[in-house]
Amino acid sequence: MINKRLFGKFLLTVISVVLLLSLLPVVAAGNDNNDPIDEVINRDISKAAGNLEISSLTRVNGNVTLNLGELTVYGVVNGNVKNNIGQVIIEGDINGDVETNMGQVVVNGNVSGDIRTRMGDVVVDGLVGGNVTTDLGATKIGGAVGGDIGSGFGEMRITGTVGGNVNSTGGHVIISGIVEGDVILEQGVVELKPDAVVSGKVYVGRGTVNKADTARVGSVEIGEKMTASELQRQIDENGFVINSTDREPGEDISERIVITVNRIFRDFNFRPHLIRGMDWPFFTGPFMGIYGNIARGILNMLILFALAALTYTLFPAQVKTAGNAVSEKIGPVIGWGLLAAVLAIPLMVLLAITIIGIPLIFVEIIVLAAAALLGYTGIVNLVGSRVIGAASSGSANPLGTIALGVILIGLVSLIPIIGSLLSLAVFILGVGAALTTRFGSIKTEAAEQLVSGSDH
Repeated sequence: MINKRLFGKFLLTVISVVLLLSLLPVVAAGNDNNDPIDEVINRDISKAAGNLEISSLTRVNGNVTLNLGELTVYGVVNGNVKNNIGQVIIEGDINGDVETNMGQVVVNGNVSGDIRTRMGDVVVDGLVGGNVTTDLGATKIGGAVGGDIGSGFGEMRITGTVGGNVNSTGGHVIISGIVEGDVILEQGVVELKPDAVVSGKVYVGRGTVNKADTARVGSVEIGEKMTASELQRQIDENGFVINSTDREPGEDISERIVITVNRIFRDFNFRPHLIRGMDWPFFTGPFMGIYGNIARGILNMLILFALAALTYTLFPAQVKTAGNAVSEKIGPVIGWGLLAAVLAIPLMVLLAITIIGIPLIFVEIIVLAAAALLGYTGIVNLVGSRVIGAASSGSANPLGTIALGVILIGLVSLIPIIGSLLSLAVFILGVGAALTTRFGSIKTEAAEQLVSGSDH
């Protein structure tokens, strides 16, 4: 006969065990959710080229560096993130700084430190604890920035919140969000939308402030008032003119470009260890092998972009005129270009025969170099704007179109035979465009129609 008391204890024990076993998966699942990190990397990560991704289940206790590629962070990086010639996308958390040279930074996650990009754009839709600095590029703040925002030359849009000040050397500043500090623009236009809130002052050295009636601002001050059309006409004719700085804009921009190129060249790790860390102007050693050819091509693109960016900044109207000539007057452009290419060497020989003509050889070289540079800048700007225009209906930063044109032509130039033919064609077209327009002084048909239309 079964003892009812013992049977009851046995049944209670079985039920308890079953309940305990059924709860184990829930407990395990709860542990996984509390600690989703599967991989911890306690070292720096560095990659020469290609795409690099830090997954959402990875924590890196060190710095992450990439050259020439796209860097995407879904996980956590307890260190600094750096990319040369490429894009950085932050979806996770960066407990450090983010730096790019000739690249874009997109923040959808969190960055505790500063963000700095040279010759590139910054888009912040997440959180940045420190400062955001952009040299020669656009800045878009849709999230929150705890520190200051600084921009060299480029458009700035603020729809989110900035805890510090906003400073820009030249460009267009559009605010529909909140700025806790001051907004200072050396040259350009500040546009305050209806929802804009600026706790401090808005100062424009040369330009104007377009303020909506419902926008709230501490005070507005303009050094030299100019309308947007007057300002654009001055920029087209003379480039940026900043009186509040001790140096000319060309010097400032050229120095920034040289610094950027030097940083990129220093950080590329496909070079021998003995010459790493050297700036490109002081490195004259040969590039060997396939990696050397790629390195030489990248270096050429960097130098050409630096020269083209400087040329456009100083002579924007002449660059646009030369670029338009390639599409509107292709016959005369090719004719003048071929004539200059064919007669260049014989003319040097004739000048060398006489002692008096020898100094003129240097003049000829300078004229040809200037024509080629002006025409090349116009061509890459035309190519970049056409590509961006076909892909998007919006306007693009001129330096962005120039960079895209340099990259597209530079990549094709790396192809054997075809690249050499393309380089020769670009040289002929560039020189021809400069000579046809007399170095951009003769307006193209489209420009003349635009001017005549505005006069009426």
